[in-house]
Parts: sequence; C-alpha cells; structure tokens
Amino acid sequence: MCAALTELLGKASLFGELELVELEALAHTAELREFARDEVIFAAHEPADGLYVIVNGRVKVCVSSAGGKELILATLGPAQFFGEMALLDDATRSASVIAQLPTTAYRIRRDDFERLLEQHTTIARKLLRELSLRLRRANAQMESLATLDVVGRLARYFIDLARQHGQILGNGWVAVRRPTHQDIANSIGTSRETVTRLINDLEQRGLVVNEGKMSYLREAVLSETEE
Repeated sequence: MCAALTELLGKASLFGELELVELEALAHTAELREFARDEVIFAAHEPADGLYVIVNGRVKVCVSSAGGKELILATLGPAQFFGEMALLDDATRSASVIAQLPTTAYRIRRDDFERLLEQHTTIARKLLRELSLRLRRANAQMESLATLDVVGRLARYFIDLARQHGQILGNGWVAVRRPTHQDIANSIGTSRETVTRLINDLEQRGLVVNEGKMSYLREAVLSETEE
C-alpha cells in the first residue's frame, strides 16, 4: 500500500518534485479513508484535521447561501487534493467537501503537512500556484454566472468537466462520468428541471451524447474552446 501511495503522491502536482525517500516518508504518515457516495468528508466551519489526496472517485467542494441553497465551487478527482486552506491560516474549514462518487483518499495530518512545508519551499510555491489557479477558476465561474445564459453556462460546465476529469477515448471523443442533474444545477445556478431539459436539447443537437451515467463530448470541442 505504501508503494502505491508513494506513486500517487508523486503524480500529485503538489508533491511532484519530492525525492523518492521523501515521498516514502510522507506515505508512511498518511491514513487511508474511504467515503460512500454523498458522504460528507468534512463540513464548513469544522476544525481542520489534515490535507486529503484523492486516490479514486470524485468530490465536490461546496458552500451554502444564506437561504440554504448549495453552490458547488469545484469538483476534484484522482491525484488532486483538498483541505489545504484551513491548514494555512489555522482556521476552520471554509467549505464542505462531499463525495460525488465512492471515493478513496489519503489524509495527511496537519502536523506532518506543516513540517513538510517548513522543509520544502518548493511545495509552498506550488501550493500558492494551485490556490491561484483555483481562484481564477472561481472567478471564471462567477463571470459565467453573471454574463452567460443558462445554455452557455451548461455548455461551459461540460467542457470544464471533460477537461478536468474526462477520459480521452482515442476515437475523437472524451468520456466523463456525469454528476447528478441537481449537482450540475447547483454549479451553474439554475434548477434541476432546467438542467434535465437542456441536456436533452444538447443531445438532440448532437453536441453531447449521453449513455447511462456517462456523457461524451467531441475532443475537437475542447481544443476549439481553449484559451
């Protein structure tokens, strides 16, 4: 198990430049956690206990409005990490993280992570870059909510989902496991009923192919829309 975790940590952007012996030492401190679909990994305002690196599955990072409506800020998959913000400022969790699929993740405890940051400035720089990237994505999401109509927001959602979590099939298509219509609605600021109707419309127009819980987008669409 330690060897598999060492390999996983080496693939994670945050730890990619560590030496093998350092990755192995980090792996020895990590704790394997398994979460069922829809299980709350941690909730906003809880004390922070560590950083999580995803082995498999997918999670959503979300917050609730004053009216109790859920807004999904991001979805994360294998080799990505979450839970780092509260470790940096010694505050409680700023958002909730919930498993969208059955998910396995390794938890790196606060003390071990803080010790790693002190010993490796490259990790601190990478962490800052990753936080900057996530902030840019959040800003793009807010701009999308403000400037695009719901069809445009849904199209952008599928494109971003395919880029971040899609599997290139080699036949011109990209496959991605589709979140629930409610989760999509919570990401683009509309209702579940509207999402269902618009997904059917996109399929009828040949822009998306849906089979069961999977969606397929043409690979060319992702290239054409890259900035």
